[in-house]
Amino acid sequence: MNRKARRRKVNIKYLGYLLIFLVLFISNIILYVSFFKYAVTHDVFHISFEVINNLLTMVSAIIIFGFISTRLPQFRNLGDSSIYEIGYLIIIGIFSILISYFNQSTNSATFFMPFLNMFKVLSVMLILMLIATKTRFFKNIMHKKFTKVDLFFTFVIFAILGCLASMYTIPVNSSFANVRNLIILIGGLFGGPFVGIPAGIVSGGFRFVEGGVTALPCSLATVIAGFVGSAIYILNNKKFLNGKFSVILMFLYVGFEMALIVWLTPPNISITYVSDIYPLMLFGSVLGMILFVMIFREVKSDTGLSYEEFRIRELENTLDEFDDEIEKLKEDVELLKEKNDLE
Repeated sequence: MNRKARRRKVNIKYLGYLLIFLVLFISNIILYVSFFKYAVTHDVFHISFEVINNLLTMVSAIIIFGFISTRLPQFRNLGDSSIYEIGYLIIIGIFSILISYFNQSTNSATFFMPFLNMFKVLSVMLILMLIATKTRFFKNIMHKKFTKVDLFFTFVIFAILGCLASMYTIPVNSSFANVRNLIILIGGLFGGPFVGIPAGIVSGGFRFVEGGVTALPCSLATVIAGFVGSAIYILNNKKFLNGKFSVILMFLYVGFEMALIVWLTPPNISITYVSDIYPLMLFGSVLGMILFVMIFREVKSDTGLSYEEFRIRELENTLDEFDDEIEKLKEDVELLKEKNDLE
């Protein structure tokens, strides 16, 4: 491949990334504007001092919790185990005080139970997915040694999980939250168009058959999730997206799904429905993506190679990266030569 063709390919790749993330970002902005308009129209801005105090207390405790926990490993590395142990005792104490405070000052069952139920549903889905990663089909796709049979069975697994996610929902008032699009988006990011697209169509069709006022936008969002995950898989050289960007993608995609519901359902239903399920969907989907990335890395690193073979493979990958850098430097040198010739 010559220099111009390679540069054109890189430009198309980044343009594709930019287009996908830009569409999702704009849809999230529109969603938040819709929330704001609804809040102004229905005078929802009256927040009691007690609610603000509870939120500030919770945020402060989380900041302290994070500050201490991120610095404790440094003490353990220095060999000071006493500070390490005392630090974790402090963390446990803060966590206990936080739980006790919210149990006494708020209706904790009403607030926390939907999130706990969502975590239960997410745990079931991730356990099933973890079991699936142990199959030959997953491992072959993960290590780029797959056949059409591997792709077919992986598609079947994601389609079944997507349909199960439609059945295992969390009721909130008259709304229902689930992690269906998390499953389908992961399917596209992991297996590409031969897994994500058909799994999205099957799961989306299943959701549409279930019916309901949000059947069309929810099923459409599921189908689009398969296409989006597959497109990013292709743009990312048929590799799973980097952990940080996959989480950002999931965050934006939940907002995109909520925006679809707002656009494709009557106004008197859409905002109320979305405001009930959006926090749960965001919590379950983003947390689920983080946990899947951890599972994916763990399974991928478990290659069964000896230490010497593993080091050799690491060195080969490093050499490939150096080769790419050398190619880029050669291109830069040629560009400089061309500029000098023109001058």
